[in-house]
Amino acid sequence: MVTAYTNPILRGMHPDPSIVRVADTFYLVNSTFEYYPGISLSKSTDLLNWTPVNSVITKKSQADLTQAKSNEGIFAVCIRYFNNAFYVITTNFAEFKSFIIRGVLTDTGEIHWDDERITLNIQGIDPDLYFENGRTYVEFTGYIDDKGTKAIQQAEINLIDGSILHGPKVISYGTGGRDIEGPHIIKKDHTYYLLTAEGGTGIGHMITIFKSSSLWGPFNDSEQINPLFTNRDRANEPLQNIGHADLFQDQQQNWWLTCLGTRPANVGFTQITNLGRETLLYPVNWDSTWPKVYTGVPNQNVDLTNFPQHAAALAQPQIKTSFVDTFATKHLSPEWLSLRNSLGTDLSLTPGSLILKGRDFSLSQAATPAFLGIRQTEQQEHFKVWLDPTKTIINSGKIGIASLINNDHYAAILLQKKQGKYQVLRYQKVADLEFTDILGETTELPITLELINQPATKTFQVKTTNQEFSFTTSSLHFSNEAIAALNTGDIQGIYAIGAARLVINKAERTSN
Repeated sequence: MVTAYTNPILRGMHPDPSIVRVADTFYLVNSTFEYYPGISLSKSTDLLNWTPVNSVITKKSQADLTQAKSNEGIFAVCIRYFNNAFYVITTNFAEFKSFIIRGVLTDTGEIHWDDERITLNIQGIDPDLYFENGRTYVEFTGYIDDKGTKAIQQAEINLIDGSILHGPKVISYGTGGRDIEGPHIIKKDHTYYLLTAEGGTGIGHMITIFKSSSLWGPFNDSEQINPLFTNRDRANEPLQNIGHADLFQDQQQNWWLTCLGTRPANVGFTQITNLGRETLLYPVNWDSTWPKVYTGVPNQNVDLTNFPQHAAALAQPQIKTSFVDTFATKHLSPEWLSLRNSLGTDLSLTPGSLILKGRDFSLSQAATPAFLGIRQTEQQEHFKVWLDPTKTIINSGKIGIASLINNDHYAAILLQKKQGKYQVLRYQKVADLEFTDILGETTELPITLELINQPATKTFQVKTTNQEFSFTTSSLHFSNEAIAALNTGDIQGIYAIGAARLVINKAERTSN
């Protein structure tokens, strides 16, 4: 029995969580925006410890992300299980297409996803799937006039080809908060509940709920119930921007709520967010008409003393893990991400090493540069890669490590070869400002490339046998506040430009 745990349960950029249980295993999906592969997928048997598995979108036929701008691409995702198959529904904002991808469990316990998607003729985002009596319904957020008014709409569809059989029809305008979105239909005790998010995915974010005796509404709320869950008026709470939730049951039929939230860092007199939106989990008491989520306050530390049945369902304590990759297998860890598409043959694995060939694309372009990264998961965190100097070749290109939140806000420490020596460069882009500084030069390739993340700063380092080069910059430049957007979080990784080949033997992410 677990009596307490800490949020987030998935740390770093894991927004818009949706969970489904199949037998004794939970499956969780998250939005990935312009990162590839698309739609991250994790599984767990205890709700607290999650293992990343192969992502859903790995082919252009499923979703073309090559034209995705920063903070676009794969928007909110929902996962459901129906007639012995998984169904994932989402919107690719780069195509402005909503679609469904079907998957089935294989004998090895993996999910095989269809190569082709089921495209829907709906104009909106944040789609949800609801199945009843063999029929399929889609709820989504869409504009209903030319003034930008949003509402939750619903349509019945043909699950085979995605054609609309009935609707769309508006089923809720929300409580009056801005940007009503993230709908999910849940049925309990012959009553339909509509879970939504309102207030925009920032400091005003909140979870709201409505109910109806009919699937097509009208859906009503209560003055005492909404907002169902929020920290919009609790600026001192370590978790903020609470919203976009999903309700589900465990093996003992206890109800739980998963939602997104952020962990801003206090820097001086301001708060900044570098980690993006993360996945949270709370017990739900649903003994009466309306569900009550935990104590009503989205706390970081969850005490299950008053939720003994939920505590009994958690078989394993929460285990803090770090990321270490020594490339011992022929398959790339699902935690690694590229931008917009696969790196193809420019990325390869051999026993004990990863090889990244340079490309002419830069991080500034809406393209697929030779960048491979992992999420920043803590405000105080150390990212480190061990270079193989015997196999790394710079030629006329550049190699290094970078951290980015979008293609206008990133920094990198790079090496280039000049007259038989290696110059160490600081390259940084802040909005429309770009600059390059030469930090020094060395006669040998480095042993390690490192990034030290702190709440207020990021320090990039290159270490050779006898020398060290570094620069420090403000974390604010890589924060959601810097770009006035909240979709993504910081991604840190290796970077190769032009005629270069970067070979590493190990990558590690550790936190204090």
